[in-house]
Amino acid sequence: MKYAFAIRLFAIGSLAACAHQQIDVEPQVALPDQFSHTAAAQGSAEMAQWWRAWPDPLLRQLVEQGLAANRDLAATRAKLTAARATAATARADLGPQAAIMGSVGAHNVQLDNPLGSDVRQSLAALNTPLSEDSQRLSGHNSRLGFSASWEPDIFGAKRSDADAANYAALGEAEKWHGAQMLLATDIADHYLQVRALQQRIRSGQNSIATLQQLHRYSQGRFNAGQASDYDVRDIAAKVSALQAQQATLQAQADAHTRILAVLTGQTPQNFTLPAAGTDILANLPAAPSGQQPVQVLERRPDVRANRAAVQAYSAKLASARADLLPRFDIQFVWQTGRIRLDSDLPAMKGLGGLVSAGVTLPIFTAGRIQRNIDAADARLSAALAQYDHSILNALAEVDSSYQLQYSLHRQNRWLADAAAQAQQQATGADKLFRYGHLTLDRSLSARLNAEDLAERQIQGRLAEAQNLLNIYKALGGGWDGQDAEPAFRQPVKD
Repeated sequence: MKYAFAIRLFAIGSLAACAHQQIDVEPQVALPDQFSHTAAAQGSAEMAQWWRAWPDPLLRQLVEQGLAANRDLAATRAKLTAARATAATARADLGPQAAIMGSVGAHNVQLDNPLGSDVRQSLAALNTPLSEDSQRLSGHNSRLGFSASWEPDIFGAKRSDADAANYAALGEAEKWHGAQMLLATDIADHYLQVRALQQRIRSGQNSIATLQQLHRYSQGRFNAGQASDYDVRDIAAKVSALQAQQATLQAQADAHTRILAVLTGQTPQNFTLPAAGTDILANLPAAPSGQQPVQVLERRPDVRANRAAVQAYSAKLASARADLLPRFDIQFVWQTGRIRLDSDLPAMKGLGGLVSAGVTLPIFTAGRIQRNIDAADARLSAALAQYDHSILNALAEVDSSYQLQYSLHRQNRWLADAAAQAQQQATGADKLFRYGHLTLDRSLSARLNAEDLAERQIQGRLAEAQNLLNIYKALGGGWDGQDAEPAFRQPVKD
């Protein structure tokens, strides 16, 4: 009989090990074979550490320091650790639980004899303890036991709960990956803005000096009766307007510098940026090449996080459906104990055990289980819709950022040509003025035109650099995915 019971237990354990509720869901988005605007890209396809392709050692140092010391990133990492611990707890619930229990005790009691003195004297002849003034009772006891319980997961409810917790941990991992990606691009963006503002400050100072020289020239002509008051005031207004524009540039650069300190985990008051060793805006790397839709979706943390959410809600739906099915439990208790009294009575001791198996089947729940299933199914549908949306959004962002990058690159080439021609014109005008073939105001106007185009070129290069950062974000670059689990599966085409 005991062998038959053991066989039944083994069969239940085998079923529990094999049972697993699974609800497969796939995105409903048909992926294109390739992007529309990435074919002409010629940059490195390596995306995990894209900042190493930029010709600025200080930028690389800042990004890597930020990834190592940023406080927000550390908080996100701690949340990931907590989520993984929760997932491990859910997995532990699949196995049996066992405990050892034991206790020891002793007692020593003295009781006054309630019998009267004459009664006690009468009992003294019988040599009985009742003749004494008080009674003392003492003894000790001990107990040792072992208990075990297990709820075999016959229909996969617990396994589904463990899967849901595991996918939730994967979602937290993708938040951590996304935080790394955004941190790297944020550091680069603020660094680029500092360098652009520094260039704009120098360019603006040159323009102000040129305008002030032109103002003095106009004032002299006005004093000589060769210019009107309108001409003088027009130039003075331009000087004031440019000075007003320049007034906040240094404050903006300092604000971006302080943000860089925060992002890299340093005290803003003690942080300074060294002078630029190279013009990073004039030496931008090319956009990454060889990008395919499936690779991008596999790399992007937001898509991966939405995929993990779909899997988590799928597991929760499977768990909700399993509530309709029976639940089984197995209990085992074994105990032994001993009681010893300080008397002529022999010690009492015993040994006992209990094994039980039970089953619970819901019969009437007033629709609670079905409503819970409906709610879980609706949450899964919402997560799947969000997942599909993130795929579509990712596909759009890649082509949009690449197309804009090519447009900005062409624009900056034309601006560079215009700036070069304007600089040549200004140089020629200065020579003509020195040889008396051109008036000073026309020479200074040519110089102002060249300086204005130089200002526009700085802003154009900054826009191109910032859009290159948007490309990295659209491609999901900036985090190491070697240890990450696959999060995207391409839907099967009809």
